[in-house]
Amino acid sequence: MSSHASPAPAAADTVNFYAALMRFPYEEWIPAAAAAAHVEDVGLPRETLRLVIRTGRRRGLLRTRREPDRLGFYVMRVVEELRTPAATLA
Repeated sequence: MSSHASPAPAAADTVNFYAALMRFPYEEWIPAAAAAAHVEDVGLPRETLRLVIRTGRRRGLLRTRREPDRLGFYVMRVVEELRTPAATLA
């Protein structure tokens, strides 16, 4: 594992992780600053935005788009309803 790799979310943060993903608007591009605010709204530190986005992309839940100047980026949730282990047990 590289020293730059982000750790996986802790079990206690898993619910907050999915809650953060669900706060991103469905099929609507939002700037990274707005995405960071959504992450903070569910009690996760702002620094976890990178982890939330990276994991969301790997799971096919999010897409990202960079500005041509490469200074800003946007995030969009592409899955309307998330299936989580907790949701399948309820």
